[in-house]
Amino acid sequence: MLFEAQGISKTFGVVRALSNVSVDIERGEVHAIIGENGAGKSTLMGVICGKIPPDTGRLFRDGRECAFASPRDAQAAGIAIAPQEINLVPALTVAENIVLGAHQVGGLGAIDWRATHAVAVRHLHEIDDTIDPAMPAGQLSKAEQQLVQIARAAATNANILIFDEPTAALTSRETEKLFRFMRRFSAAGNSIFYISHRLDEILALSQRITVLRDGAFITQLDPRTTSKDEMVRHMAGRPVLPAAHRPLTAIAEEVVLRVEGLGRNHEFRDISFDLHKGEVLGIAGLVGSGRTELGKCLFGVTRSDAGSVEIFGERGMISHPADAIARGLVYLPEERKQEGIFALLSIRENMGIAVLDRFRSLLGINFAQMVGEVQDYVLRLKIKIGSQDDPITSLSGGNQQKVIIGRWLMKRSRILILDEPTRGIDVNAKGEIQAVLHTLAREGLSIIYISSELQEVIDVSDRILVMHEGVGKGIVPAAGTKQEDLLAIAME
Repeated sequence: MLFEAQGISKTFGVVRALSNVSVDIERGEVHAIIGENGAGKSTLMGVICGKIPPDTGRLFRDGRECAFASPRDAQAAGIAIAPQEINLVPALTVAENIVLGAHQVGGLGAIDWRATHAVAVRHLHEIDDTIDPAMPAGQLSKAEQQLVQIARAAATNANILIFDEPTAALTSRETEKLFRFMRRFSAAGNSIFYISHRLDEILALSQRITVLRDGAFITQLDPRTTSKDEMVRHMAGRPVLPAAHRPLTAIAEEVVLRVEGLGRNHEFRDISFDLHKGEVLGIAGLVGSGRTELGKCLFGVTRSDAGSVEIFGERGMISHPADAIARGLVYLPEERKQEGIFALLSIRENMGIAVLDRFRSLLGINFAQMVGEVQDYVLRLKIKIGSQDDPITSLSGGNQQKVIIGRWLMKRSRILILDEPTRGIDVNAKGEIQAVLHTLAREGLSIIYISSELQEVIDVSDRILVMHEGVGKGIVPAAGTKQEDLLAIAME
């Protein structure tokens, strides 16, 4: 056995993240780890790669017991992780990020920059030879940054790699490049732990599937004989929520947001649409279509150079997010952990941070009032928490997303732009969030729903704006539309 973890348990405060979990991997194997958000997948992988010390349990490398005090110890033992969250140094080049902390040393102990650059380029080209190794990492797309992170993990010369939702930000072209690398890597006798909510990928790539639920081992499945339905049943341990299709409703006449001929540099151009009160307008398109750039521009993160925006009948461009928030328009970013949550703050502080003035009194903050209002939204949005004082990072991705939605509902926002709101979230959490959004729309909230998951956009939306390479290709009703229809419109 190449590697084995036996009886791993880990507790964070009162939250039992792992309970006596055992997992192993053989040489040349892709071993998938699946489960809902909060099942313990990332915690288990954190233990294996040395980021998280277990409370109990033992690790074995090639049959010999080992212990990792840090990721460096795990890398020395041939184990490295490519995490879901982007953690590159933006100002450094791609090559410098790949070999960060692992430079080649020449004579007299000095860094051999030529050899270092050659090593970085070799590992980068094994995954994607179109990325410029001399470009600052901060100038890459999110998909390219993800591939660079994978190249950095491979550059450690590990023979066990951990991939945590590696394709969440990738296009189909980049995904296929990653899969080709994985097949070459495992064919050479190396091994991969693979975490993904995309069950088709799991079935296509893995030799074994381990299911976790609520921090415990549930079962092991054979991808040759199992099905997606069986995988979901084991993951959920309860009836699975059906897809939350948007009920057919008449769109209100009132226009809350009117966009005409909007453009920004080379990111998108000539975008026009109306958003009505209580409407869910989907924006569909592949990665690189300009969807995220449009959302950020509407929120004032960036400025347009053409076109006009009218909010609740008031014309005027938004030059700063504070302007948008003051006018009732808010944006939930794609990079939830980097741009959406305040990782060092509690659940209550994350939800109430936009309305602290409301709770101000002569003696400071009226915590009783704040606790009560936060609890109202916890119940309304069905957020699963232990205590409001727990850190926001103790929650699953789906519950973190609900906290951010609650933040802007407390602010009494009237237009909500969500960018990839279910990225990295399991099937049940997706259904819960979509059901919440449908309820909010019925109550009069207007929603722009941005996603590269075409079926998800169809299920959630009233109408869909299709974008491709920065151009709006058309707006269609969601009812009766199929994924292939959206792709056909995009490619026209």
